[in-house]
Amino acid sequence: MERLWHGFKWLWGTSWPLYAASVLGTNVVGAVAILFFVRFFIPIPEVELLSFQGSVFGLISMIYLVLAVVLGIVVTFLLFRPVLEWQLEPDEHDPNMVRNLVLRIPVLQTGIVVVVWAIGIAILTAAAWQVSGQLALVMFVATSLACFVVAVLTYLQAERLVRPVAATALARRFEDATLEPPIKQRLYMTWFTTSGVPLIGIMLLFIAQANSFFTQTPGELIPAVFALTITALITGSLGTAFAVMSVVDPIKELQDAINRVRRGERNTQVDIYDGSEIGVLQAGFNEMMRGLNERQRVRDIFGRYVGAEVAQKALEEKPELGGEDRRVAVLFVDVIGSTTFAVHHTPEEVVEELNRFFEIVVDVVHRNKGVINKFQGDAALAVFGAPVSLHDATSHALQAARTLRHELSGLELQAGIGVAAGHVVAGHIGGSDRFEYTVIGDAVNAAARLTELAKETPGRVLTNAATLRAANEVEQQRWTLMKSVELRGRNKMTQLARPVRSTMADRY
Repeated sequence: MERLWHGFKWLWGTSWPLYAASVLGTNVVGAVAILFFVRFFIPIPEVELLSFQGSVFGLISMIYLVLAVVLGIVVTFLLFRPVLEWQLEPDEHDPNMVRNLVLRIPVLQTGIVVVVWAIGIAILTAAAWQVSGQLALVMFVATSLACFVVAVLTYLQAERLVRPVAATALARRFEDATLEPPIKQRLYMTWFTTSGVPLIGIMLLFIAQANSFFTQTPGELIPAVFALTITALITGSLGTAFAVMSVVDPIKELQDAINRVRRGERNTQVDIYDGSEIGVLQAGFNEMMRGLNERQRVRDIFGRYVGAEVAQKALEEKPELGGEDRRVAVLFVDVIGSTTFAVHHTPEEVVEELNRFFEIVVDVVHRNKGVINKFQGDAALAVFGAPVSLHDATSHALQAARTLRHELSGLELQAGIGVAAGHVVAGHIGGSDRFEYTVIGDAVNAAARLTELAKETPGRVLTNAATLRAANEVEQQRWTLMKSVELRGRNKMTQLARPVRSTMADRY
């Protein structure tokens, strides 16, 4: 009993009561309206017997109307019971079964309505036949046309009201299964039944009168024609409104979702609640957004490994082995005494301190428009001017070196920093299945050699005179020339330069 009471409270709090009231109301109003039309607007003598006050025909009509309501409710409940149970306990039901059933609810509900109406039409036609064949024919045609109109209105209402349930059922999976009539057929059928059927009724009235089916003059058909015209306006307006909403609502939702994406909301998704082309569009948008998010995620991860600029270029162009001649500035950073530090600290502590060290290196290099080309154990190589060209790359590299010295001063790990500029080959090196973007040239070697000397030099930041001359005048004023030395592996003298006293350089 407690479970039953819980289920009743849950059911009352959902959209199902509104769904039941709308569908039931449409069918009851339709049935009463067509009987009222036949009774008061069809110009044949036998129609007087259709009075609901005491006649057998009226009694039959009222009894079946009540039975039809009860029958429709019971059959609908039994048919959709798995959906109700799934909403209460989602994990205990097959999602594919529920998905298919939910998307078919409008069609199945329409089928139930047609069956109930067909039984009623058969009963009323048989009862009318007992009076006259003419009355039976009128009753059959009128109620059949009304059945078409009510069935389509029922479908349109059910399709709209079941959307929240369908959105939940399709939240995890959607398949293009064409579980609902295509949009084109839906719109044509809506127009035909809600506007065309009343017009057909008007045509049938005049055809019957022309063939002496009615004894009245054409002028006496005006009330019936007027009633059918009003019906066409009402049902046509309702049908068109529901049909338009079934198409426009999801389009507006897609438009709103696109606008959110334009504002940068990358996790935007839309509800899928339609089994026709609309559902395909909704599912396609969600799939597209998942693809874009995945592409962005891969791009972000790729950029963290190779640098955002290299990743961007790789995504825009097809990477090929080889390179191009570029004039760049190279900054090399190498930790001092990393071996000793590793001996006296656990591997976890070493990794933590290196990450803190390289976090500053990456931030300073990026702030000065450089690219971290690679990490080599406890060293890092930064490039200014490749893969993206950079105006005055040498000045940016020298400024980054001075800034690094200042921002690394408070860390336990210290480093030597060397800067050199020159022509290099920048491009992809490796094999066809595995390669990396790098720079190769004398400037790279010179920066590495300067870094070795910088470890033993006050301030621990060095460049050479040739690199300093390539910088702008403002940057040159912040450096001072030193003695000339022969760098390891080179057969010529290289004049060194360092920032103008570490205390002064740190001010800039």
